[in-house]
Amino acid sequence: MPIALVSRQFIDGFGPALEAVAKRDGAAVEFITPLETPGTRLSAADCNRIDCTFADRDMRFDEQTNAVFEDAMMRTKSMKWLHVASSGLYPVPWVDVLDAKGVTITSSTGSNAEPVAQTGFTGLLMLARGFARHVRSQQRHEWNPIRGNELPNDLRGQTVLQLGVGAVGRNFAGFAKAFGLKVIGVRRTPMQAGDPVDEMHHPSELRNLLPRADWVVITCPLTKETRNLLDADAFGRMRKGVRIVNIARGEIVDTEALIEALRSGHVGGAHLDAHSEEPLPPESPLWDMPNVIVTPHNAAASTGNEKRSAEMFIANFGHWIRGEPLFNVQTIG
Repeated sequence: MPIALVSRQFIDGFGPALEAVAKRDGAAVEFITPLETPGTRLSAADCNRIDCTFADRDMRFDEQTNAVFEDAMMRTKSMKWLHVASSGLYPVPWVDVLDAKGVTITSSTGSNAEPVAQTGFTGLLMLARGFARHVRSQQRHEWNPIRGNELPNDLRGQTVLQLGVGAVGRNFAGFAKAFGLKVIGVRRTPMQAGDPVDEMHHPSELRNLLPRADWVVITCPLTKETRNLLDADAFGRMRKGVRIVNIARGEIVDTEALIEALRSGHVGGAHLDAHSEEPLPPESPLWDMPNVIVTPHNAAASTGNEKRSAEMFIANFGHWIRGEPLFNVQTIG
């Protein structure tokens, strides 16, 4: 009988669906949930009975539950598979610990793709239409229309260079195309039928593509290859006035290089949902830059995510108990 560590909220909302999947394959499932008494860890016996875990948002964002969950991840010797509710893996110590133990880790890639892309495209529209200025003017009770040489350029016909064309990237590119933008995609795999981009290029061509962009949009995962992908040299290759949208991971951008490019005016603006240090420190100059929109790594926020990520875990659970390959397997490092 598989034994799953899951949150109380998952059991209440989706437990019967998981049990039904197990029953269809002639199995049953037992649930272990983090104890509700503050400061109480799972027993060593329970830690070493866990076969699989679903790290949903209740497990991650409830401080008490998260402490019990992370402790169990560090101590378990029996776990074989972990599924996380996020699209990628967040940088926490137990990820490397589980990887070293040979635990298979899968994600909910695609479950929040549409809300993330919507948030990023909202940031693009706010920058394109001067809303960063309007919001600050409203805070000052100042009537400050855009006139003359300050008028924004038409969005139609501008070029988006999109770093990453996966689940989030395809949604974002679709929005961009609907607004008349040209989209140049960058990813390792060639263009496929249905990719809503005008061109697709390998990452090795990035440096030559940067001068073509009015917008550089980051929707790729954080890897060894993408860490500090946008550094001082990359910003220097971009055309003056380019604007940046980051709805992926903060470490993909060299923050100090970006700040300098914003200060000099070479980068004309940015919407940053992801930051190299989170929470973004109060002393960061990004907070007060008039051409920067800061959001608190919250692009995915949407009520539908929980159901979508739970359904992915349940579907993968069926594959797992039947000994079939899992989908959305994550490679560490």
